[in-house]
Amino acid sequence: GLDFLHSSQLIHRNVKSCHLLFLTNSSFKLIDFGLFAQLPPEQRRWSSVTGISGWMESEVMTAQPYCPKVDIWAFGIVGIKMVE
Repeated sequence: GLDFLHSSQLIHRNVKSCHLLFLTNSSFKLIDFGLFAQLPPEQRRWSSVTGISGWMESEVMTAQPYCPKVDIWAFGIVGIKMVE
């Protein structure tokens, strides 16, 4: 799901456990695209602050420009929360 979004210059910006539906075949679906954004062709990064602080990468929290990798960061946090 994230690969498709990112290859289309889209970013979810709100990846967290309650936005993942785990399916019986051990896969999952990403839901709730209320904060997603598309990066304009002339830009390489976003700068708006959005999301939940516990799931945000430091660049987002400090209003520095960020890229789609923030979704990967948040997905990693989901993995950590699942193990806890």
